[in-house]
Amino acid sequence: MVQDQASRRSVLTAVGGTLGLSVAGCLGDRARAAEGELSGRIVASGSNTVAPITQIAAEDFEADHRHVTVVVDPQGTGAGFSVFCQAASAVQSASREIYDPEARRCDEHGVSYSRYTVGQDGLAIGVHASNDWCRTITLEELRRMWVFQATDEITHWRDVRDDWPDRRMQLHARDSASGTFDYFTEAITGEVGNVRDDYSATSQTDEIWRAVGENPYAFGWGGVGHFRAQQEAGAALRAVKVESDEDGEFYPPEREYIESGRYSPLARPLYFYLNHAMLGDEPDLIGSFARFFINNQHNLAEEVGFYRTADDVLVANHDRLDRALESVGVDPDALSVDRRDP
Repeated sequence: MVQDQASRRSVLTAVGGTLGLSVAGCLGDRARAAEGELSGRIVASGSNTVAPITQIAAEDFEADHRHVTVVVDPQGTGAGFSVFCQAASAVQSASREIYDPEARRCDEHGVSYSRYTVGQDGLAIGVHASNDWCRTITLEELRRMWVFQATDEITHWRDVRDDWPDRRMQLHARDSASGTFDYFTEAITGEVGNVRDDYSATSQTDEIWRAVGENPYAFGWGGVGHFRAQQEAGAALRAVKVESDEDGEFYPPEREYIESGRYSPLARPLYFYLNHAMLGDEPDLIGSFARFFINNQHNLAEEVGFYRTADDVLVANHDRLDRALESVGVDPDALSVDRRDP
């Protein structure tokens, strides 16, 4: 495992390209007083976007239980579900809900599960900081830029608006294994995967923003947490204000607009899924990690640049975990980590 990142916030830029990170953190819990009470290994597959939240949860849980290892493997939501639905991971981070074919695959492998909403994210639309023409963009312009037919029709900035430069756009975004890709393409083009095929695709969101920050004619989309982290690291980036499908106004990807619902449709919930079979095999280990994750989800999400859920979502998560534990014959009160409501 890779140890000792420069800061807790640095996980956002490090976890996207690194597997199995494990660093000690410090969100306390009752379990801290019972050293050695838990031991074992938990594998968390899934989303590159949600991985920073899962990674911080893993670090802090390991700090409370020095005999526990949590391996965070952020290969993308779709690729992660392939692992999760074959019973190869206990926890699956996801930037979208599970699709029907994935659910059927889980069923074929005897994997029952429950879903927990642990934060909110916005997708930033970003350009180079020197770009002084693209300050706002409509949903229709985004659709025209990214729909599959745009491969031949929209190649230069002027093809989007007449008064924009006659310079070729350099496009950067997530690849098709990503839940972010699924969410964006459905929200903007109306169909998952209905996207042009001539852009620079990557599984790592930070690569998108680094590339945009190096080219005055670049354009990209990806998670706002990664966007802000790259800005803080010195990348020459600027967020574009996007038309809202709620009121038709233009908003940047900032907390007040994401949490209020005005930054729509490019705001979304973030999830983790829990494998009930593995929960039944190691209820105290895996159940305690899930409880710890939920207890601290507000702080975890905000620490790495995402946004908190409403308190009633946290309570619903706890109730759902209680039901999952009871379904495998475990008393929720028997976990090493206590439930903590808002």
